[in-house]
Amino acid sequence: MEAEVPLTEDTFRALARSSPWRFSTLHFTWRTRDDGDIECWLRRPGWLRVRDAAGDRVVRGEAPVDPRPVLRADGLVESRPRAYTHDIDDPMWNNYLFVSMLDPEELSADVALSDLRSEARAGRETWWARAVPGEEYEPRCGCCPLLWSWVSDRDEYGDGDPGWEPSAGTVYPEAYDVALDVATGIVVQLTPVGGSRPDLGFETTIHEAELSVVSV
Repeated sequence: MEAEVPLTEDTFRALARSSPWRFSTLHFTWRTRDDGDIECWLRRPGWLRVRDAAGDRVVRGEAPVDPRPVLRADGLVESRPRAYTHDIDDPMWNNYLFVSMLDPEELSADVALSDLRSEARAGRETWWARAVPGEEYEPRCGCCPLLWSWVSDRDEYGDGDPGWEPSAGTVYPEAYDVALDVATGIVVQLTPVGGSRPDLGFETTIHEAELSVVSV
C-alpha cells in the first residue's frame, strides 16, 4: 500500500478486506481476558503454532485456495471472490473469533464507522475506528462475531426473525473501538463500549511479519 493513502471510511473498509494478501508469516501474541497471553506463529497457507499455558501445539488447516482479489490503485483490496470467502481461512485456534481477528473482512460492509484516526500502537502504524454493526452485518461465524450484537444473535439464534428477543439480562455494547494494523490488516485491538460482556475485548501484539506483494 502506498505510504500516502489517507485514512477514510472507504480505506478502512478496504484494509479490513485485505489481510489474506498482505502477509505470509506472522509472529504475534493474542491476549484475551479468559485465556491470557497466547503466543502464535502463523505461516500461510495453513500452518499455525500456538504456545499457551498447556504448552506448544501445531494446528494445520486445509491448504486454501489463493483466489486473486480485485485490487485498488493504492494496493488495498476492492473486492474478494465471494465463492472463496471461507476457503482462504487461516487455521482456527479455539474459535472463529481467532480467524476473524486475522482476517476481519466482516468489518468491511454493513458496519457504521466513526471517530477514525491514525495513531501508532506498539510502534506500528494503526488505523482506529468506532464500529457499530448494521442490520445486514455478516460475521465470519455467528456464535463468535467480532461485533457481538443483537443483529449477530438474531441471525444466529433467532433465524433472522425481526421479532426475536435475547435472553433476559443481555446488554449489548453500544459500539466497539477497533484497531487495524496497517501493514498486515489484522485486528490488533478490540474494545466493547458498554454491554454485559467485558470478556469480548482482546489485544494482538505483532512481533514480526513477512509482508506479501500482490500485483494488480
